[in-house]
Amino acid sequence: MTGDVVAIVDPFASGGLLAGEFAARGWRPVAVRSAEAVPDVFASSWRPEEFAEVVAHAGDVEGTAAALERLGARAVVAGCELGVELADALAERLGLPANDPAARAARRDKFLMAERVRAAGLRTADQLRTSDRDEAARWAASRGRWPVIVKPLRSSSSDHVARCASPEEVGDAVDAVLDSITVLDQRNDAALVQEYLEGTESIVDTVSLDGRHLLTAIWRYDRPTDRDTFVCYDAMTLVPGDGERQRALVAYARGVLDALGIRHGPAHCELMWVDDEPVLVEVGARLSAGNNCTLNRDCSGVCQLDLMVEAVADPAAFKARDDAPYVLRRTAANVFLLPQRRGILRGAPRLAEIEALESAREVHVGLEPGQPAPRVAGVVTLLHDDPAVVARDTATIRHLERNGLFDITPA
Repeated sequence: MTGDVVAIVDPFASGGLLAGEFAARGWRPVAVRSAEAVPDVFASSWRPEEFAEVVAHAGDVEGTAAALERLGARAVVAGCELGVELADALAERLGLPANDPAARAARRDKFLMAERVRAAGLRTADQLRTSDRDEAARWAASRGRWPVIVKPLRSSSSDHVARCASPEEVGDAVDAVLDSITVLDQRNDAALVQEYLEGTESIVDTVSLDGRHLLTAIWRYDRPTDRDTFVCYDAMTLVPGDGERQRALVAYARGVLDALGIRHGPAHCELMWVDDEPVLVEVGARLSAGNNCTLNRDCSGVCQLDLMVEAVADPAAFKARDDAPYVLRRTAANVFLLPQRRGILRGAPRLAEIEALESAREVHVGLEPGQPAPRVAGVVTLLHDDPAVVARDTATIRHLERNGLFDITPA
């Protein structure tokens, strides 16, 4: 395998798509592993056979950078949340395009992230960083407004995110965070307690080059309102790139990216629309998760994965793109499958009915009979020219969830 070398740090989850895309452009992908073990949540997406080399990082940035220099690396990119900081450190050390080192920690630590964004004059949620359950409970009670959110500082995928309605619940949620290892196999030494933002959540996905941020997708998240168990969202729908609210969201997201020193690469900005303005939830300086980074390719012709690779492999073509918002030709949604009660899963006897839906494109269910029913058991990707068909099929999925989609025996 010949060609320019791109180093992909922790090429897991949606970052697992990068090797093939770069290889298709004639680049030689090299993997950098930030830790010896691949976290379980990423194990199925790790494909070492797609890489010319695999470099093991042993905690020495200088040593890893020297190894990449010998291989002739011309770019270093993060494959997933786990590799965000190391990718920037290596790129900086090699003199390659990198994000602002002064904000490196703030691109992963959610408390530092919000503080830096607030300092830039943008609205963020009230928050507290603590490792003391009593301090967390007092802070939440002193605000006089419930609920509040408790979550880890540096995890992802809604890991240990809890909605709390009393001081006792806050204390218990903080203890749960401190007693846990994140889905990224990292120890939590503190928890983040935040104001609960009531509103519509949106995601703004972008790709940046030399500080210019191009929009690749806007998603609307829907929260379930009829469940005792808190779920951050139950569906995400791709929305048009233009509109009054979209323009406000994109302008705010670009301000966030500037505040966090994100000048190169993809970003995934989670924003809440509150009091007729955007408010930061958090940012991932990496590709959007799952198939979100590719789905808009089928709907508008542009997607985050393609633009990320283009920004590295053909920066002139990226710079020649205009800032016009994308126009949807098709409607897409990812609908998460939510078991309606707790207990032991025995099966999914009505799953075939979901697979037969007119707009169903992909159905992924991660369940093992005999295990406790998870909060989220799978995801269905819907894609169709007619948005009414996507809405109808989403309603059918919710009906099936309430009427025997999952066979669950009470624990």
